[in-house]
Amino acid sequence: MTAEEPINLLKELPPEIKIVVRGCEEGYNDISELKPVKLMYGVDSEWYYGEYSKSNSNDKIDAIELFGENKQEERK
Repeated sequence: MTAEEPINLLKELPPEIKIVVRGCEEGYNDISELKPVKLMYGVDSEWYYGEYSKSNSNDKIDAIELFGENKQEERK
C-alpha cells in the first residue's frame, strides 16, 4: 500500500473515528508515532513472519511504520 491509498480511505471516515494498530500478542494500541524504516522483501520464509524485514542493504525499500505501544505499567 502506498501513502495515497490509506489517505483516500481515511478521507471517507468520520473525523472522530479511532485508528489503532495491533498489540504484540492480543488487543490494540493507539498509534503514537510514524517511524521511517528501511525494508527488504521476502527475507523470512516462515508464514508467521511478516513479508518484510528491516534492512540496511542497497536494495532496501523506504517505508513508514505505524507504531503504537501499550503505555500501561506491566501488571504484576
